[in-house]
Amino acid sequence: MKPELKSTTDYDLFEMHEMNRNLHENKVLENSMRTNGFMPSGAIHCASGGRGKLKVIRGHHRLYFAKRIGLPVWYIVDETKTDLFALEGSSTVSWGAADFAIARAKAGDKDIQEMLDFKAAHDLPLGSASSLMFGQSAGSSNAVKCIKTGAFRCKDTAHAKKVVKITDMLKDSGVTFATSSNFVAALSSVLRVPEVDYNKLLHRASLHGHVLSKRSTRKEYLEEIQAMYNYTSRGDRVPIAFLAEEVLKSRSVCPPKK
Repeated sequence: MKPELKSTTDYDLFEMHEMNRNLHENKVLENSMRTNGFMPSGAIHCASGGRGKLKVIRGHHRLYFAKRIGLPVWYIVDETKTDLFALEGSSTVSWGAADFAIARAKAGDKDIQEMLDFKAAHDLPLGSASSLMFGQSAGSSNAVKCIKTGAFRCKDTAHAKKVVKITDMLKDSGVTFATSSNFVAALSSVLRVPEVDYNKLLHRASLHGHVLSKRSTRKEYLEEIQAMYNYTSRGDRVPIAFLAEEVLKSRSVCPPKK
């Protein structure tokens, strides 16, 4: 049957697709709908669901604001089998990495759920948490790309555990920026430097974390960590910032989707 454009004010006719992203407040969209109404050209895409409901494939934010404002909803029922993630990844208003991560976790992706649990447990930004659990240095963009394509896998987490042992300790001691993306990226790269003694760095962080100052860039945080590591050192000082810059390269590429 050819899809037909329809309109209704029966909002209970619809239900959200179980793998869609969570609803977000969007003042731009809400204000546009208050000004222009629900335009037929922006009809929501639905498919038959259970219990006589229509499952919203695309447009659940439009439905959400239409219900809030009290507007009739324009919709099309299209039963074409489609990949929701592929649709949203190519949309002119594309999902962000967090949208893909949450949706894939809801769809049963155990690796992404493990990464999200790690992120929440250590109060990390999504980019930092995903890179670390992907087995790379924090700051790499490969993990985020793999979240979007569905190729994300949790790998060797030994490096990730070392990073968060230090960031957790620093944060608990009052270093609030210890879990910021730039600091985590700097610390992660430092821990890739062969000349850096992890136990010494951990000990120095526990004693001298107070010497760290909030900065704006990863490079500046490298210098902060170097100063902390070499604090009160009487022997040779390790040029951590320089050495870390030498190893700040992607360690792997996004693997093909299996």
